Amino acid sequence: MPHIHTYAPFYVIAAVALGTALVLVLWPHWGPSLVINVTRSEPLGFYRLVSHAPQDYRRGMSVVFPVPGAYQGLVHARRWLPDGVPLLKTIVALAGDCVCVLDDHFEVNARPLGPVYALDETGAVMPRIRGCFEISPGYFFPAATYHARSFDGRYFGPQPLSTLAGEARPLWTF
Repeated sequence: MPHIHTYAPFYVIAAVALGTALVLVLWPHWGPSLVINVTRSEPLGFYRLVSHAPQDYRRGMSVVFPVPGAYQGLVHARRWLPDGVPLLKTIVALAGDCVCVLDDHFEVNARPLGPVYALDETGAVMPRIRGCFEISPGYFFPAATYHARSFDGRYFGPQPLSTLAGEARPLWTF
């Protein structure tokens, strides 16, 4: 049987390598910003990050923001998130809303939204904020509406709208 020389595998590998290089170079400039959620707080998956002016954020939007500075050590020590990975939560309250964080649950405008735990799933003590307060202008209250044991505003309080990286719109979740 005669031996046939073909360069097809070489061209396929070269084309894939060139395509990958182009995507890596061009995506940051022209592709949408993507966020990958790897925690149970919200559905796992890929999200597109969409920026808004602070006044355009609404209750019910999933948003991305950095772990509050005072809690970064706790989040990383308990391995809830790797260093530098932002939080993805839902805006449950905005300016003028009344939030009450009680011993066993929290509520927004007198509507119960979820439990508050004294201990995390490993038995370690959770941070505590307690009481009722009105959300100030320029702030939002983040909470996970998908998983009750999420580390969110019920443990660290309201956050400035200026910290938001954007709205997280699901592309592919599972």
